[in-house]
Amino acid sequence: MAPAAAQPTPAEPQKVLFDCDIGSDIDDAYALALLLASPEIELVGITVGHARTPDRAPLALRMLWETGFDDVPVHVGRETPLVTLRDGNPHEQFAEAPYNRQFHWARGFDEVQPRAQPAAEFIVETLAASPGEITLLTVGPVTNIADALELDPDVLKNAKRVVSMYGSIRSGYDGGDPQREWNVLADAASSRIFDAAVQAGGTDVVYIPLDVTDHVRLDADRRLHLHMRGTPLTDAVTALYSLWRNEGRNQTTPRLFDAVAVGYLLWPDLFGLEHGRVTVDERSMTLFEPGAEPASTVALEIDDAAFIERMMTRFLEQNLRR
Repeated sequence: MAPAAAQPTPAEPQKVLFDCDIGSDIDDAYALALLLASPEIELVGITVGHARTPDRAPLALRMLWETGFDDVPVHVGRETPLVTLRDGNPHEQFAEAPYNRQFHWARGFDEVQPRAQPAAEFIVETLAASPGEITLLTVGPVTNIADALELDPDVLKNAKRVVSMYGSIRSGYDGGDPQREWNVLADAASSRIFDAAVQAGGTDVVYIPLDVTDHVRLDADRRLHLHMRGTPLTDAVTALYSLWRNEGRNQTTPRLFDAVAVGYLLWPDLFGLEHGRVTVDERSMTLFEPGAEPASTVALEIDDAAFIERMMTRFLEQNLRR
């Protein structure tokens, strides 16, 4: 009898710490769903931040619980004002942010609770305990990251890399000129702290800007497929989409900003990359100098059709449940 062929050794899953502002736009929910549906990812924790922060945690906790990942810890950052735009200028309209419609999906959910340790402390301790092993994935305003840097100025150097849905390099919203991207603008003081840490060097940073995220959208036919699939994961994103869709704004087709950042972790072959220096100016614009130091990686092209098909395959073929 011929000897059995050696089986390929599966790759170790990527350890990811996910920092998000789930509950505002809908893309955070799709991003978390994609993380959960991907066996290449080991989610070591979730931190939530920006505006009405404590109300964001139950959304993440319920999605984790419904899909059998309730051992993943969720940590809460501090509350902040909600920054909006008025006449093109940032304006702190709400000292206390309004209660977003998506929050209703997890209102009263108490099967699991967020951890008591503040988000920034969790980020510092988790990265320090496993230096060079964990990807820090940020898809919201960088409040928690800045707070972690205040605790430990070298915290980002302990990450394997930092991947951020952040900035606008050569195009902005709706394919227009570069603009002040929301995650940079929403907490400008924290963005300056994050930028200073990147400029100090020693951190592998990958920026996933509007150039590769704004035009990646989930059409009605695919949303219908998710609704019809009927698993806890697809039910969760469908319910959250329904609440987001009916929040009173002119919004129908989701833009997959944050899910694209997860896609970079899974399928880097779909992206066209450049390297150079990324900085944030006093107007919260992100500036890019190709080839300059300290160099970061910037995603400027994406095969969006292939990304959407791969993401949908993950959502439709998973059977996650308790």
